[in-house]
Amino acid sequence: MLQNNNKEIIKKLSDRSFKTNKMRNIISVLAIVLTTVLFTSLFTVGYSMLEAFNNYQAMEYGTKSHVQFQDLSNRQIDIIRKDSSVDKNSIGIVKNIASLKNPEFSTQAVNLTVYDKKSLESAVNVEMIEGSLPKNNDEIVMPTKILDMIDVPHRIGAEVKLIIPKTEDGVLTNEKETFKFKLVGYFEYKTAIAIPLHDVFTSEAFYDNYKKTHEVAPTSVSFNFFNDKDLQSKFDKLIEKIQPYSGKATINPIYLSKQATTFKEVVKNVLPIILIVILILLSGYLLIYNIFYISVVKDIKYYGLLKTIGTSPYQLKKLIIKQANRLCIVAIPIGLVLGFLLGMVFVPLVGKFMEGLNKTAFEYFNPLIFVFAVIFSYVTVRLSCRKPAKIVSSVSPIDAVRYSDKSNRIKRKSKSGKHGSKIHKMAFSNIFRNRRKAILVLVSMSLSCIIFLTVSAIISSSNPERAAEGMMLGDIEIRHGLADTAKFEDNEVAPIDENLIKDIKNLDGVSNVSKVYKDLSYIVYEGDLKDEVLTQKVDEEYKKQFLQGRDPEEIAENNGFLASDTVGLSSGRLLSKLSKNNNIYSQKNSKILSGSIDEKKFDEGGYVVINGHEGSKIKAGDKIKFRYLKGDTIGEGYIDKEFKVMAVFDGAQNFNMGMYINENDFKNMVIKPYVESLVIDTNGDVKSVENKINNLNKKYNNPYTKVYSKNIYIEEARESQKVIKIVGMSAVFIIGLIGVLNFINTMITNIMSRKQEFAMIEAVGMTRKQLQKMIILEGFYYGVIITIVNLTFGSMATFLGFNIMKLRYSVYAYPVGALIISILIVFLITSIVPLIVYHNVSKDSIVERIREAE
Repeated sequence: MLQNNNKEIIKKLSDRSFKTNKMRNIISVLAIVLTTVLFTSLFTVGYSMLEAFNNYQAMEYGTKSHVQFQDLSNRQIDIIRKDSSVDKNSIGIVKNIASLKNPEFSTQAVNLTVYDKKSLESAVNVEMIEGSLPKNNDEIVMPTKILDMIDVPHRIGAEVKLIIPKTEDGVLTNEKETFKFKLVGYFEYKTAIAIPLHDVFTSEAFYDNYKKTHEVAPTSVSFNFFNDKDLQSKFDKLIEKIQPYSGKATINPIYLSKQATTFKEVVKNVLPIILIVILILLSGYLLIYNIFYISVVKDIKYYGLLKTIGTSPYQLKKLIIKQANRLCIVAIPIGLVLGFLLGMVFVPLVGKFMEGLNKTAFEYFNPLIFVFAVIFSYVTVRLSCRKPAKIVSSVSPIDAVRYSDKSNRIKRKSKSGKHGSKIHKMAFSNIFRNRRKAILVLVSMSLSCIIFLTVSAIISSSNPERAAEGMMLGDIEIRHGLADTAKFEDNEVAPIDENLIKDIKNLDGVSNVSKVYKDLSYIVYEGDLKDEVLTQKVDEEYKKQFLQGRDPEEIAENNGFLASDTVGLSSGRLLSKLSKNNNIYSQKNSKILSGSIDEKKFDEGGYVVINGHEGSKIKAGDKIKFRYLKGDTIGEGYIDKEFKVMAVFDGAQNFNMGMYINENDFKNMVIKPYVESLVIDTNGDVKSVENKINNLNKKYNNPYTKVYSKNIYIEEARESQKVIKIVGMSAVFIIGLIGVLNFINTMITNIMSRKQEFAMIEAVGMTRKQLQKMIILEGFYYGVIITIVNLTFGSMATFLGFNIMKLRYSVYAYPVGALIISILIVFLITSIVPLIVYHNVSKDSIVERIREAE
């Protein structure tokens, strides 16, 4: 067959066809813009949140380096530098000098250190506000939080006095020295949460001079390997090379958690994004496909004539695709800009879910956002016009003349009635004259309604007050973040002391104050506990992060005991609350596996409640031996005590088993019992009492003691509701608009194509009023079908969506109000739009409309 080469003609035909279909072009551009907006905003929010989350994890660990080594000699540092697997340019050295002992630092650890440039770069939590690293002997850089504590202004050149204790043979002495420094820089932490450990930066010159006459703390080194593959193996090999080594070395848990992620976890994390992408693609496809399908069916005779004069099927396909490409060139850039702007509005809103990050944590941008948005939007358009292009290319010139859409070619049964044709039956039959168009419109509009119902179900099912109840043991709590990391033996004050407790009890509006103690205990490794460990499944991630690949059972066997957190509770009433709200002190929501809570027996003492595991070998009634240190080290001996198990919770993970005992038992066994938190009940006026306690907290100058109240959690839960509502309803609005555009486009083309038919019906006796009634009924039936879909598939979707996005302490509630609103909107649109279109096409007389069709 001879090939023809008439590209210019095809281009001219495409241009003319494009200019002729103005209404199609407008609706198509709107459809592509909306689809691109959805893709761009989704990728903007998704990428920003992913980067913010990874950075937040690095902030919690303190560095983005792969590994950290502490207490290294110069020989060992040289070995690391020369190792072929280590990226030499990433090595950062932190020279630790001493822990500062200013009176203001009595409740936290503040270390004097020397950071080199690489260490500062990898310290992702540090954001330098002004200044640079120290160079001279008397220069220093400090966090603003520490400057505020010692009343030093945030001003370069300000004088700073710091107290350093003397150390002899690695042991602190009572001697202290005061050093004067000049402030050459200050910084803030990117995380808004309290940090229990602060580093203050001084110069290499000060370190060298100080080291000549004083002992200094061990040096630590952080660095990256050339890649993060097989980190554990590289880490182990490096440890072997620097032996003998007795210091502490750790792998950044961020990278280990990535490597330990299972396929199931990946699917679980990625599935929601995939579903959203499919949803956007489907909603865009339904509209764009319908637009092109209607357009080619309307112009099919024109395409048949083109085929008659020699246009090939490929060229006809190209004709459709060229028009689609032209629409994309206009619409996609607009959608990218609007989508990115919308995404930047959503990012800080969604970021409120990530507690502790300030606004700078979300300043992420990547050109790939636009690349993927363009690809997905264009793929949606190409998929949408694929079938219409195929129809055009495959139709024969003869068929094109009489083409009326294959979906209409159905065998119709002969119908008869006693009183003639019924308008409502005619209206229902008209809906499915073109089944494909009808189904596309129904799916498109139903989709937006189902999403609206699902988002409404998630919002209406969350209960801020209930969430607050679940997060608190009382109306107000005072907690501090140092109980797990610092014992305060060297300090004169504890974060929560008896004077503070006494003052709180004397406040008006306070009905009760309960104490919660916490300490590290050792459980003798024998009997049921040994069986518990031997049968306990241990996550691979946990082994890698915290046990460096060692077998936990072997560790326990060698030591003869397991370390565990023990919580001392001042009343059995508090324990009852804890059994219901156990997620406060454990890593997952719990249930009681064995036994029950007896408040009276717990108050009498001698009982323990264990925060254990599913399938636990330890049961209620068993006896467990506890062992507490008499002093600071194991060598100073223990205090032994046996407890009877009252109940076992399913609330722990791996070996983070928690024990709950009575306050008196706790104080009798622990040499220095520290209060981790206070639980305060009020007479009802929570806000007033909260303000008074905040003032007291300021008076006692405890920077790491924080006041929590039900009001805080209620507000946080309401904020979460707002975010879901704003983001969810924005998506509903855009997808809903796509559905409405689809319906409007279908109604316009449907009624326009039936212009002659309506004129003929009027000519044989149907009144205009009857014709209007038929058109309104057609829209009404659309509304009925969409409502049925909402009641069936919509109801299932609300339950499924609720379980996927389930917020803490939410209870499923069917969104009756949202269903009524969606039904009213659907019926309003389906009734009014067809009527408006009909009025526009029926302005001419019957004769003129029949002649125009001819």
